[in-house]
Amino acid sequence: MSDQLQILGVRVQPATAVSEEDAAHHVQERLHVLVDVENSSQATLHVWSARRAFEYDATTHVLTLHLAEAEPKLPPDIVLISDHPRVPSQVTVEAGARATIDVPVPTTVRRRVPGEGLGMSFVEEPIRQIDQVALHVQFADVPFQQVVGESPSDHRDRLRAHGHVVRTTLKPTGKRSSKR
Repeated sequence: MSDQLQILGVRVQPATAVSEEDAAHHVQERLHVLVDVENSSQATLHVWSARRAFEYDATTHVLTLHLAEAEPKLPPDIVLISDHPRVPSQVTVEAGARATIDVPVPTTVRRRVPGEGLGMSFVEEPIRQIDQVALHVQFADVPFQQVVGESPSDHRDRLRAHGHVVRTTLKPTGKRSSKR
């Protein structure tokens, strides 16, 4: 089934500056990862177009983008106390058509590190060089929609079960400079 949606390529555009007003609201500049997809099926597909999660490995220079509902993988010492799943942004890709999905990505990644005392410690690391982009893109032949009164756990279960996920790792074209 995942052969219905093909990921043709990925491009990474340089970070865009934010306005003073956005900066005052703690909005940071973002990279733009452009994901080119093609619907090779005979039906219209609804493709998730917003980042649900992301990871960056500074050692391997791999940026992983989840445009799909990820399986839960909280660290064993973390308890989820507030769960508010949301309806994913989706783009419609007609049968046989192509589309480009623009995925804004922060220019830094926040990583948990050992700390002293109570609470958790984090460090922010810049995303400097991207040699590969690992993509997880979810799609279906019907759009995902909100169900009024649904519990967060039922909503999240439906998100995970909806449609299919295509996964691939590609070398980006139009890479940003590794100098920063």
